[in-house]
Amino acid sequence: MTEQEIESSEWSKAVINVTEYLEKITELTICEYGKFAFRGQGDISHPISSTAARRLGYNQLGEDALKKFNDYNCDLISNAKLKGYDKKGNIPLEDLELLAELQHNGAATALIDFTYSSLVALYFASINDPDNDGVVHIINTSEPEKFKPINGDNSGWKFKKYLEEMGGDFLWVWEPSDLNNRIPKQHSLFIFGKPEIIDESIEKVRISADQKSKILFELRDLHDISGLTLFNDMVGFASENSCEKPYYSKEYLEQMNKAKSMYVTEQSSLEEILEYVERALKINPISYEALIYCANIKDCLEDYQGVIEICDRIIDIEPDSATALILRAKAYTEMRQFDDAINDLSRSLAIRKDNPYAAFLLSQLKGGKKKLEDLAHK
Repeated sequence: MTEQEIESSEWSKAVINVTEYLEKITELTICEYGKFAFRGQGDISHPISSTAARRLGYNQLGEDALKKFNDYNCDLISNAKLKGYDKKGNIPLEDLELLAELQHNGAATALIDFTYSSLVALYFASINDPDNDGVVHIINTSEPEKFKPINGDNSGWKFKKYLEEMGGDFLWVWEPSDLNNRIPKQHSLFIFGKPEIIDESIEKVRISADQKSKILFELRDLHDISGLTLFNDMVGFASENSCEKPYYSKEYLEQMNKAKSMYVTEQSSLEEILEYVERALKINPISYEALIYCANIKDCLEDYQGVIEICDRIIDIEPDSATALILRAKAYTEMRQFDDAINDLSRSLAIRKDNPYAAFLLSQLKGGKKKLEDLAHK
């Protein structure tokens, strides 16, 4: 596939590093007046919905779904108060403050998290769903017909009153006080009033799944944005060290961090970077992160047989790795093993349906294969 063909595909819309991302954010906001809020999501196909909506299966609740959603949140507040959770120390919490505390500790609420920091939103779009393209949504909270702020005139209301006042025509925007350490670190605000935010005018920036690891490294080392800085409390620390999170030894991190630093600054050859990645793999042979890096570098070096061998290892560990399937498909294509490439692309699209690059490459391969078959029959 030529560079022109790649540029003409929808894939070119996905940003691949922090610089591209910030340029896109500037492009989408510079011409407008307003105060912009951002929400990062790991999977671009997911709606902007509250955790309460997801818990309830909002789309399956029928005609009175909104009433059930509202009743759920009011019951949640009431039940939390009965348990005595509406105080922080000796300080009583208003309904919204109580909801924020509940959400902070893992409860599903009506509050939808946003941030005033585009880089914090990029972190959340990149840290989750590594095999899916992420997205950062951009909302102009200064549009009065769509959003109303919580201010001195309406702060302290019961949650039910906010729902009654809005009538479904707008959403509330709440900038909470520093209830916990995360709020100032994450530049947090909450938007609430509806189970989901559906607005075709909302701008979005697509984040390339294949570059999420690199973006996270840039955010950590160049902007001091990581899980440990954003979740800077005991709950966050424990979460970052849960059984679901991979553990990397100091020796492994030393090699991989050196490789990432060289890769980001682009001041070293790919061969030099590969040496550090391969050292990391000797320390941790099943590191998904290092294997993906290794496959990407071998792809850039046009070592297509090496790409296939590394991707075979990845798929043995993670059979549903759409990223590895796409990388292997590209290598098969370069080696003119079109049937294998088509099979891998079809598998990747079954796993990750919203992938314009894979869909584009698959259509090109099928078209090219048909032309070759037609010529063979003449």
